[in-house]
Amino acid sequence: MKQVYVQNLDGEPLMPTTRQGAVRRWLRDEKAIVVNLCPFTIRLNWDTDKNTQEIVVGLDTGAVNVGCGAVSENSVLYASETKLRTDISKKMQRRAMYRRTRRCRKLRYRQPRFNNRTRPDGWLPPSLKSKVESTIKIVKKLSEILPIKKVIVEIAKFDTQKLQSPDIEGVQYQQGQMEGYDNVRAYVFERDKYTCQICKKKLGILQTHHIIQRKDNGSDRPDNMVAVHKTCHEDYHKGLIKHKFRKPKEYKQATQVTILKDFIVNELRKDFNIEITFGHITKRNRMRLNLPKSHWADGIAITNPKIISRVEKIIKQVCITQRRYQMTKGIRSEKKLPSGQIFGFNQWDKVRLLDKRVGFIKGRRLRGDFEICDIDNNKFEKSFKYTTLNKLSSTNVMGVEAIPPTLKSVGSLA
Repeated sequence: MKQVYVQNLDGEPLMPTTRQGAVRRWLRDEKAIVVNLCPFTIRLNWDTDKNTQEIVVGLDTGAVNVGCGAVSENSVLYASETKLRTDISKKMQRRAMYRRTRRCRKLRYRQPRFNNRTRPDGWLPPSLKSKVESTIKIVKKLSEILPIKKVIVEIAKFDTQKLQSPDIEGVQYQQGQMEGYDNVRAYVFERDKYTCQICKKKLGILQTHHIIQRKDNGSDRPDNMVAVHKTCHEDYHKGLIKHKFRKPKEYKQATQVTILKDFIVNELRKDFNIEITFGHITKRNRMRLNLPKSHWADGIAITNPKIISRVEKIIKQVCITQRRYQMTKGIRSEKKLPSGQIFGFNQWDKVRLLDKRVGFIKGRRLRGDFEICDIDNNKFEKSFKYTTLNKLSSTNVMGVEAIPPTLKSVGSLA
């Protein structure tokens, strides 16, 4: 049966209940109030004893997706998948472009400062800081509906050089691909035998081409560059020549996971009892429990229960931006868009349509038409009038419940 999460009169979490009839009677008789719809949580209006069981939380950290599971006496009380934000870096690059444009046009509105170029200890770039804070927020939000006793965190440390060359060891770590070459350009030309990788001819002026372009966050690593003729290079970017390059392997997510693990563990230790585990242990537990390969299943397997009951529902969440900005003229470079409601609706509100579908408000128009999308950010077929929408909840994190067939996660945007 589906779980209903319960809080006492002071807002402290109690053990969840499956007594659906009792919950309906409490709400009917005003002995309880609804605190949250997803996951469904109530708060009792009378004093109760705080008798709880030991609940262990498993946290599968990652650079894009985070899995979380809570288990008590081999019973799964909570399972979720959360998709972290990956758009912060591009937004900061766009902001820097606008800033450079203003300064080139002599629109600087403040005196230059040169004493703020140092970074404090423990500094993280905003893109990674957002992922750390979102991961910690998952556990803290869970502690509001379940009395957590212990959190087990799966961490990983990747050796990117070993991933590229499994046999590397010792002094070979100091002898990279470009040892003996003056720069990347010289190495790429020598590696490609001074041959254009488009027309396969040697004669002509050679240039280096980025397989994954810089505007798409492509790196300057030799694996991402090839030698091409100048004329072929120009025609390729003009669309006159079509050629499919073999894309190189990227290790950005592996590097991010290696960086994030220490920050996540240190922050969680301030509030919870933390234990550490590793991926190979999680895999063994997941196979023993006959769980599918998914993030929420990893979160359950991390807790290492002897056996688990059927998983009734999965909470799927997507982290989104809380504010939108537009570039303006004047003394300030940015101005917040109006955050007020339009016909009682805000962006990313969870709504129900007349055909019983549940979605989220992606775009709003002053005349009252709204664009609706699902949890995977797929827009519905048309716009909907505000009179056809029933508001379910307001939130800055999108989440939805789903009953998974054959223990597989399904759902849509929240």
